Amino acid sequence: MQDRWGWRARWLERLARTNDRIWAWLESHSRWSDLKTLGNSNLVRASVLMPAFGYMLLLNENVHQYLTIKYDGWLLRYLPSVWRIWLLFYGSFFLAAGSILFSFYCPRELKRYASAFEMADGETEHQYKLGQVNMEKDLVRALLSKRSKWEKEISGLSEQELERSQSGYGADPKSDLSKLFMHHWHLSNIQRPTLRIPIFLLFATGLSLLVIPAAVTFIQVTVLPFRRFTG
Repeated sequence: MQDRWGWRARWLERLARTNDRIWAWLESHSRWSDLKTLGNSNLVRASVLMPAFGYMLLLNENVHQYLTIKYDGWLLRYLPSVWRIWLLFYGSFFLAAGSILFSFYCPRELKRYASAFEMADGETEHQYKLGQVNMEKDLVRALLSKRSKWEKEISGLSEQELERSQSGYGADPKSDLSKLFMHHWHLSNIQRPTLRIPIFLLFATGLSLLVIPAAVTFIQVTVLPFRRFTG
């Protein structure tokens, strides 16, 4: 009996570790800086219009005959004739949904700057001349105070560590401001993990659905000359 319960406990512990690794992987790959590559791409932006185009195609039966590829062969026994359009429609729909959420919720700093160094380099000189050191420190403190439990585990930055990262007594205010901008960017990059992960999954699902018909068509086009040659 003890062995059975011991095996069950070990299995649950292993399952919990696997679950933690999956969530950690999803979180690290769904940072706003990573989502920006897809969220700002022309492909994803154009996908917003695809659902409307899909409605016209799916509702117009006269178009269906032109969308059927005769070389699908055995695929047509199991799939509808316009299966490619369905996958393109749903794929672009998921991309459009992810793009809209990204546009609404991605922090402005992440949309504008690709890295913390770029933000520090682009903002420090100008904001220093305007005397914005204390205001930027207040903004970073506000970001620290608003973090969720998960965000605190991700960032690992406390207000005490923030103070220690400063030069002290205003010895080098420009350097302090630069560090504050870097903290600002990193804290913004990990905001809303419970929203970032669904956006990442929407992008991943949408791209996968777009890749399937493209891959099948590529294989068919590649195989077709060999069939004609051997036939």
